[in-house]
Formats: sequence, structure tokens, C-alpha cells
Amino acid sequence: MSVKEKGLWLLAAVILVFLYLASSTDLIIKEKVVRIHPVSIILDDINDDYYQNFKKGADQAAREYHGDISYTTMYRQGAAGEQIELVNREIEDGAEALIAVPVDGSELEQALDEKKYGVPFVIFGSQVVGDEVNVHIELDSMQAGRLLAEQAAKELPEDVVCYLFAQDLSLGDSRLVYEGVKSVLEEAGIEYVLKEKKDEEGLFRATVESAVYPATTEHAAVIALDRKSLTETADILKTNGTYRNYLWGVYGVGCTTSLLNSMDAGLIDGLVTYNQYLAGYLSVQKAVEAISLPGRKETIPMELYYITRENMRDRRYEKMLYPME
Repeated sequence: MSVKEKGLWLLAAVILVFLYLASSTDLIIKEKVVRIHPVSIILDDINDDYYQNFKKGADQAAREYHGDISYTTMYRQGAAGEQIELVNREIEDGAEALIAVPVDGSELEQALDEKKYGVPFVIFGSQVVGDEVNVHIELDSMQAGRLLAEQAAKELPEDVVCYLFAQDLSLGDSRLVYEGVKSVLEEAGIEYVLKEKKDEEGLFRATVESAVYPATTEHAAVIALDRKSLTETADILKTNGTYRNYLWGVYGVGCTTSLLNSMDAGLIDGLVTYNQYLAGYLSVQKAVEAISLPGRKETIPMELYYITRENMRDRRYEKMLYPME
């Protein structure tokens, strides 16, 4: 073998060794570094039972948009000041964006205006909280109340008395739901009585029992203005099978698997809800996008749906009500 040939073989060997080392040390082919974005979601409740479908959507978006999601619930129901403390804590712990379901929109707005946190905010619900919010996933709670009452009014007799059950109209969006329901009932000339529970345990049960014991000729119906009141009403009806026979209708706002089961059992006639999975997905998607585009402002309205025992299994609703993981 000539000197020239030996030189060529040596050069080829050097090139092979170089290519091997370069590929194994990312000198030539660099792997794309995926940045993970910490996003905190602060709910308005002491637990996340109502938000299971919301969380499924949020978790899916986190996988697709490289978000690291943490969920925070309240220690005390309706404590707006506590929610602001949680916002402070999550930002101090390194959250690059926050998603919040406001307990009190005005208090949160004041905190955002005063502190100028410098991270994107996504707000979910009816309560708009000022210029510091990047994205508002809007749920029109007043329209939800109107839709619920319109559907109920179609099914109830003219001389019915509607008992409006609420936990506390000062919490969340329940007052907006109440205003929507009230406006429709007044337009239709339907009598209504507000039963606001607050700290009065047993109020809803006493109201239901007064409509059935002793048997009365009064035509009574229940419209629950929030998910907890609807859940409590369904639980009361489960305890005595005769209660439901004396109520001309049971309606409400909010949707959980438990409430759907109660509807399937004939305890609830209709409820108004929205696509919770989509709301969770959009919240995380827009939060991550806002990290790169902090000046962007956007409002995304959620569509409302009236669900009954007859349509809950329709294909258009079933996937929304029972989303897969």
C-alpha cells in the first residue's frame, strides 16, 4: 500500500471518529431544548370537586403547550383576601402565569392594579377584573340564569311558586345568575321566593318539606342558583322518594357527574352548563401563549347549554359532559 493510500485511509478514519464524537456531543445535531412554563391555577372553592372536567382540559393543554400546572384551592369559602394572598405566594414561588376564578372580582382587580405583578393573568368567569388581565374566558352568568328560567317557564304551570335556592349571593357569580332568573320570572308573571342559605343550615330541606307536608295544593318548583345549592337539593330529594312527586320542577346551574346521575334518576329536570373541558384547555393554552406575548388582550366567550335527561346522551353533549382523559 502506497504512502498516499495510507494517508487516505488515515484521513477517513479521523473523519469517522470526528463524526462519531460530534454526534454524541451535540456538536452537529443539537436537540431542541423545550422550555417548561410554571402556571398556577387558583380556584374559588375549598376543593376542586366541581372542576374535574376543567382540570382534564387544563392538563391536556399543559401536555401540548409545555406547561407545568399547579392547582390551589381556598382554605375558607368566599375569602377574597385569602385568594389575593395565594396569588402573591404563587408568583413568589415562580409562576410565570396565573389563572384565577375570582372570589371577588373587584378586590382582585384592585390588587392587580396596585401591585403590577408583571406576569400574565387569565381570568375565568363573569367577573371582569381590569386592564391587568390578559385573557378573559368569559362565562355570562346572567345569561345562564335567563336561559335556565326561560326553559323552566316553558314547563311550569302559571300558578307555580319558584323557590330560588342560593348559598350566598355575595359569593362568585350567583347574584348575576339570580338577576337573570328573576328578570325572566317577572316577565312571565311567575311568583318566586328567594331562599339564601348563608349560615342557616337546613333551610333548603325545610323549604322542600313545607311544600309537601302536609300535602298542599301549591304548585312548587325549585331553581338552584349555584352548583352547591343544586347538589344539596338533589341530596335532599334522594332521602325521601315522595318529595320529588310534589315538586313540579327542579332546575339549576352547574354540572358534575353527581348532578348528571341525579338528572338521569329523574331528580333534576334541567340544568345550564358550559364546556368545562374546553374552558380548562383554553385557560392553560392562553396562559402559556401570554408568557411570550404579554401585551396581548383577548376575551373568549363560553357557549351555554341547557341539558335535560332527554338530551344528555346526545352525541353533541355526551363528549362535553363526559370527556375522556
